[in-house]
Amino acid sequence: MNKKEKSWQYLVAGALSALLLAAITVFALKAEVPKDSVLVICLIDVLLQIAFGISCLWALKASGLLTGIPSFIDHGSPSLRSIAAIAPWLVILQIVMGAALRYRLMGAISHVLGAMLVGAFLLYFATGVMVPAPKAHPARSASIVLLWIVLVQVVFGIAAYVVRFGQGETSGLPDTRLFSIAHIVTGAILLGSTSVASLLVRASSRKQEVAGLPSTGTV
Repeated sequence: MNKKEKSWQYLVAGALSALLLAAITVFALKAEVPKDSVLVICLIDVLLQIAFGISCLWALKASGLLTGIPSFIDHGSPSLRSIAAIAPWLVILQIVMGAALRYRLMGAISHVLGAMLVGAFLLYFATGVMVPAPKAHPARSASIVLLWIVLVQVVFGIAAYVVRFGQGETSGLPDTRLFSIAHIVTGAILLGSTSVASLLVRASSRKQEVAGLPSTGTV
């Protein structure tokens, strides 16, 4: 693929990401749905967010950033590569649980507990990458972005929970859904950033043995 084709793919992927994020926002703003359409709407909600994550990966690959990316040594156990392979799936699971909660297909406790576990896992992943990855490395930069998005997502999630279950959905306040909307949109961005960080880590991290270093000791 030549440079011009990559540029066009990158532009298309970026435009698709923006369009999908706008569609997710529209879904977050929508009114109540009929009970007989809940499952379909919930599925579309989840698929939109997954599609956004895929479009972010497409944009990353089309950008050419993965070509010639410098490698760094992963001293962790479990390895960062194995953690990176799991992280996006955990975020997808949490997105599914969040959608099920919004459409009253499940209770809040499971989603809250899942958010705590997934949030802690992502924080561990992001900080674990920041230690071995050199400064200005794409994986390190993506991990810093991921770290901040996780923190923002947690704040919006707590605020949405307090507003919805503390004040009630019929409180009459005009801003009762603002935190919920922000939580949904940030959740999609979290999936995109997790997917990008995971791909960068899998493309650049190397275990000591693979890099030709002794399996014991640190550098």
